[in-house]
Amino acid sequence: MLNLHGNPIDCQDAGEGPAVLFLPGSYSTAAAWRPVQRLLPPSLRLVTTSLCGYGGTADTRTRQDANIRHEVQVVEALAHHIGQPVHLVGHSFGGTVALAAALAGTFPVASLALFEANPLPVIEHCDNGTLYRETLAMSRGFEAAVAAGEPDAPGRIIDFWGGAGAFAAMPEAVQTYCRQTAAVNVLDWHSDFGMAVTTADLAALDMPVLLVRGALANPAMVQITETLGAALPRVQHAAVEGAGHFLVSTHAAACAGMLGSFLGLAGP
Repeated sequence: MLNLHGNPIDCQDAGEGPAVLFLPGSYSTAAAWRPVQRLLPPSLRLVTTSLCGYGGTADTRTRQDANIRHEVQVVEALAHHIGQPVHLVGHSFGGTVALAAALAGTFPVASLALFEANPLPVIEHCDNGTLYRETLAMSRGFEAAVAAGEPDAPGRIIDFWGGAGAFAAMPEAVQTYCRQTAAVNVLDWHSDFGMAVTTADLAALDMPVLLVRGALANPAMVQITETLGAALPRVQHAAVEGAGHFLVSTHAAACAGMLGSFLGLAGP
């Protein structure tokens, strides 16, 4: 466990070698990456955390200030702890945070591996903004449902990314955690939609990037991935067959194989 200005940050640090920092998505903790980590080469230093409001990481955001900078500060603290160039790996909103941290440019990033990362501002002007507006409307409906005390409001989000029935298919313990952290996820959406990023910003990122989505990704994710892929200068694309949004859990072996190969090419 680390500490930033009196606020705790989850930090699980094991192994020696090139440092790989794993960021899970919304409704997740450091445990989300374990299935992938178990299958990676042993010659890596694996550091894992939880984002603001999840696991043991404090949430410093508020409804008045949900700037993604709060999440980036968590990553910066972990990078300072690591003390060497970092390979950033993120899933879903964790991928968005990893991208924001790389764009901030406050510590050396050796590479980026983004699994279904969802920086929604990049599609605001794609296809006349249709997918962006539909996603924004969905998130506002979710926020209203949380405010109204709808018990399974998280299912709106889980099913949006994972397909109809995805939430109901989750273990009860996972569903319960999603319900408990629904208000945190509301802030995640504010952080994501408020992220300032342009294609020029993306084009300036001069590190290797692995961009992965599930072959069954929803239309918004497909558009996000295509937009990122067109803007990032050193990008490697991959799709996991038969996988949807939660690919790091459902298709851990495929994700680990892609990530292990990419890290070998990206170097120390």
